[in-house]
Amino acid sequence: MSFQFTLEKVLEVKDFEKTDAELAYTESVKHFEGVATKLYELLKRKEELILANERKLEKGLTISMIQLNEETISYLQKEIDHLQVNTQEARKRMNEKERYLTFKSIDLKKYEKMKEIKKTQYIENEKRTEQRFLDEISVQQFVRR
Repeated sequence: MSFQFTLEKVLEVKDFEKTDAELAYTESVKHFEGVATKLYELLKRKEELILANERKLEKGLTISMIQLNEETISYLQKEIDHLQVNTQEARKRMNEKERYLTFKSIDLKKYEKMKEIKKTQYIENEKRTEQRFLDEISVQQFVRR
């Protein structure tokens, strides 16, 4: 007779839930990285635009060009503000998915530990049963002499 864990189906479900949580966490990390990268690129673009404007101002610009540059910077700032909110939301979702993954990992470990303990108990019980059987055979052989 081989070892069979009575909660094997539960263990499989917990393993599936953990795998599902890992996928969700990975997707949330990718989403966060994408939004954060866009934010970084906009911030970099804004900084480059400001530096270019300062260099052009030293050489001289028309008022319409200055206004156009300021409108562009203002538009970029609105986009940056929007992306900062999106980045914060993506970070929040990513952290929630990470906590959920940690919870599912701990839950799975509990069942794996239970299985390990039950298997160890089963092996010890089998050894005791086998030892009793061997003892009984020894006694019978001794009695037959």
